[in-house]
Amino acid sequence: MKGPAFSMGPATAVPFFRGLRARILATLGLLAGGLCWVILYLAFLAERFAWYQNLAVVLASLLVVPFVVLAIWISWGLSLGRRFRRALWDDDFY
Repeated sequence: MKGPAFSMGPATAVPFFRGLRARILATLGLLAGGLCWVILYLAFLAERFAWYQNLAVVLASLLVVPFVVLAIWISWGLSLGRRFRRALWDDDFY
């Protein structure tokens, strides 16, 4: 029998939240960076291109950032689900 995937208590609750801080910081950084990119692009580089090219760059930026954030959180959710599966379904109930 494997040991429990989660043990109770605040001192041992760290594995449950493993990687959460890095993902929160990455999400905030990506959102702030994406917003800064769009603002700086529109302020300094947009005049060189036609309006439809500027629209394409802004839309691409607004689509790429959420997909990256989504991929970050999906990977965390899948790892959390695997840990829950180990803790709940693979454990013998007496």
